[in-house]
Amino acid sequence: MSRSRTRGKAQARETVPGNPRTSPADLLVQAFLALFGRRFRTLLTMVGISVGLAAALATLGITASAAGAVSDQFDALKATRVTVKYPSEAVAGVRPRPDGGDSRRVRELNGVRSAGLVSRAGEQPAVSRLPGGEANDLPEGTVMAAQPEALLAMSAELTRGRWFDTGHEARRERVALIDTAAAARLTVDGGAANSVIHVNGVSFSVLGVFRAPTGDTNLTGSVVVPYWAASQDPAGLSFTPAEMIIRTDLGAADQVGEEAPFALAPGAPDKLVALVPPDPRSLRQGVESQTRALFLGLAAVSLGVGALGVSNTAYVSVLERRSEIGLRRALGASRRAVAGQFCIESGLVGLAGGVVGTVLGVQITAVTCLAKNWLVVLDPVLTAAGPLVGLVVGLAAGLYPALAAARILPAETLRAGV
Repeated sequence: MSRSRTRGKAQARETVPGNPRTSPADLLVQAFLALFGRRFRTLLTMVGISVGLAAALATLGITASAAGAVSDQFDALKATRVTVKYPSEAVAGVRPRPDGGDSRRVRELNGVRSAGLVSRAGEQPAVSRLPGGEANDLPEGTVMAAQPEALLAMSAELTRGRWFDTGHEARRERVALIDTAAAARLTVDGGAANSVIHVNGVSFSVLGVFRAPTGDTNLTGSVVVPYWAASQDPAGLSFTPAEMIIRTDLGAADQVGEEAPFALAPGAPDKLVALVPPDPRSLRQGVESQTRALFLGLAAVSLGVGALGVSNTAYVSVLERRSEIGLRRALGASRRAVAGQFCIESGLVGLAGGVVGTVLGVQITAVTCLAKNWLVVLDPVLTAAGPLVGLVVGLAAGLYPALAAARILPAETLRAGV
């Protein structure tokens, strides 16, 4: 008797139409039809997530590409240059302005391409085309005494004329080389030996015109005389302590920076200061982390605005579809099914926005890098995760509207005739 009563209750529960089960496939179809029926609203909602995700991916790709480009440029211009500074006063046998023999010892070190001594005038000289002429407002430190190898180590490029050589140094000839910027201000057009400039009233024959490397403010606009002038001061100038400029092979700067003081001053290497460029990897990480932190903050704001747009649109949709939700609940749809449909709708919007945003982010990165002649650097893991991020954002944004839809009572909507 008890078994037949239990079996009858089970059959009754199975045949009651008040709690039908809705399959995931049905929920997916209903969510897709609901979104397709409001195509324009769905498109605008998707744009918010697309813009935020595109900004995030473009930020990651562009900053990584820019960091690589900066690091490569640093390798080419800075990572191979070592500067050794001499003391301001003679100490332990080390003079502020040594003779040229020190350069030969440094050039013999492994990894050294070129090296030369440089000393700058510590006052503002009067440089002009005519004796006693105006100084043309050339700044302090315009005149420097240097060995020819020092100009090569500083990557100066000869445009007209020729370099001075050891012969000019040995004969103590008053010759000079000028930068293109100084040549323009002094109206030295030919840049050949026929041109003459005057430094504090003392004449120097111009042998050639060179171009300073981009970004080198110390060499731009300068007048370079042979290194012997730093010790004899033919124009009455006071020169600063010398510096040894060394150009090394890529990757040899650290080693040369350690060995150069011993080659220059074996008895007192600690009296010299070797300036070695920082590791390009540290520079890359610094540029990448700082720029990425800034732009990722902006991208997060954009993505947050897009998520709020999805949430707001989904909640408005719940209010507009109260009658539909009440009817479905009256026909037996469970709270879970109603909430699941709205979550799926928000998730589909987020997924579509993630796909579009990923494509846009990749395209923006590629176009920017090609315009700047950078190597395109994209992390395939982050690129593949773009649609997944959009899906998660969409689901999170639609959670509250889905819960609000699940709490709607069918009796209230039907009674109110909403």
